[in-house]
Amino acid sequence: MTPPRPVAPKPASGVAAPTTTGAPSSVAPAPEADFDDMPYDSSIDTAESHSAVEEAAILYANERVSEAVATLHGFIKENHEVRDLHPWMLLFDLYQVQNMKQPFDELSMDFVVRFERSAPVWEGPRQAAPAAKPAPKRSMASSVQFKGQIGAAQADEFERMLQLAEAESGVKLDVVHATGIDPEQAARFAQVLQTIRRAEQRIVVAGANEFAQVLKDLLANGAQQEKAYWALLFELYQLSGQQDAFEDAAIDYAVTFELSPPSWEALPESVQTATDESEPEAPAATEEAECFCIEGVLASGTDYKLRDLERYADARTQVQIDMTATARVDFVTVGAFINTLIGLNQKGKQVSISGANEMVHALFDVMGVTEYATVIRRKQR
Repeated sequence: MTPPRPVAPKPASGVAAPTTTGAPSSVAPAPEADFDDMPYDSSIDTAESHSAVEEAAILYANERVSEAVATLHGFIKENHEVRDLHPWMLLFDLYQVQNMKQPFDELSMDFVVRFERSAPVWEGPRQAAPAAKPAPKRSMASSVQFKGQIGAAQADEFERMLQLAEAESGVKLDVVHATGIDPEQAARFAQVLQTIRRAEQRIVVAGANEFAQVLKDLLANGAQQEKAYWALLFELYQLSGQQDAFEDAAIDYAVTFELSPPSWEALPESVQTATDESEPEAPAATEEAECFCIEGVLASGTDYKLRDLERYADARTQVQIDMTATARVDFVTVGAFINTLIGLNQKGKQVSISGANEMVHALFDVMGVTEYATVIRRKQR
């Protein structure tokens, strides 16, 4: 189900804005952090500059980068008397995020002439700030966890497994607390595991033995004719390197269906179980991460990061989100982000967001993200 989306003030260009449900009355608004290091102290905000900032933020969120640049550049060029620095800082940051060095330098010269003060410094490509403690080799974004009965509601997680295995350094599968699965999802689960294994993509499995026992119990209690359960059982044995158990199950399969059973296939080196000594990311290691990093673009195709954020926040009361390496937040997906923050607020979590670039921060101002999290501005150099 698509989450409801927030209501944005109508931008000057008439860009349509999505809508969402409001925050529960029990949630107290989170204060916006001070940003004394930002050079806004002598600024004079105007309705015109505020409108230009909102419009540019929404345009950029909709991936209309050239229009966002034109909006800010046009405002600066046409409003020589306005002392508001905010549009300037947005444009500097937009050039920075888009790696537009020459326009950045030209704007710097105009800034020095206009305000008789130093301009922001070109920083080069941005990277997420390192955590205070050593981070695991793979981030929480590569984890897929199943709990309880696996049914149609978890179907999207199988697609996410394929995306993570293909696009990132691998996928961590956790079925330690899975207690059952319906035949349709078992068939899909087996297919996904086989695809990842045969493509020799990296996968780490925690709880393979426990979930194999769940499947054996299902087969022993009336589901012996469900081939999907057998297929998933064989894949779990493959992924956990249990050839003897695989061969025993193959004999039972042949007797049950009077068909040739699947054959054991050599396990790729890219497959590990979570109990392997070489595995660098045991579940406890991920708990040591000081913050949850969101990298790249947060959009509909990467909204699984919001589910990863929820899992990361489960065992924490203080949730720190690092957006230093976030290039953009999509205008539609910001609604889902707000709903995630509301959910964390309802669970008593205190959320802080740091490192967001000025374009993302402006979008958060427009959409009201600061009502549900403490947003700390990046320090300008």
